[in-house]
This record gives sequence, C-alpha cells and structure tokens, in this order.
Amino acid sequence: MQDGSYQKGQGIYIATNSFTFEECKFLAYTLKNKYNLKTSVIKSGKPNQWRLNIWKDFTAGLAELVRPHFIPEMEYKLKGYL
Repeated sequence: MQDGSYQKGQGIYIATNSFTFEECKFLAYTLKNKYNLKTSVIKSGKPNQWRLNIWKDFTAGLAELVRPHFIPEMEYKLKGYL
C-alpha cells in the first residue's frame, strides 16, 4: 500500500524499480487486459530501473479494484478517487 505515488495531473506511479523492463511490460499488459487500466512503463531516473504509470483517467478504476484489500488505516489514500 505504500510503494507508489500520485502525480497531480499525471496519474499514479507504482515503484517497480527492482523489476526488469520486460517484467514491467508484462505487468502493464496484464493490468490492461485483465482490469482495463491504461498504463505506461517509464524510466525511474536511475539506470535500468522502471516505474509503472497508471494514467489519470484510470485512477478511479484502480481505486475500485484495490479498495477491498486496503486496511482501514490506509483508506485515506483512496479519498478523491472514489
């Protein structure tokens, strides 16, 4: 519940820095095909490290998917998406 961040006007980044580019592409493909979330694999700013970006128009869909798995103390992170 903590390995990501919201970038105003740009969507949500998921920290996938320890994954390879190919693994990140697979995650992006899976999120698109299974959950209809539009994503991009982008450079993290460090060599050979990548982040997954979920486009801002798809953040509400992501919030709906993850909400049942959030502990009550972390639900504040979803405010504004639902």
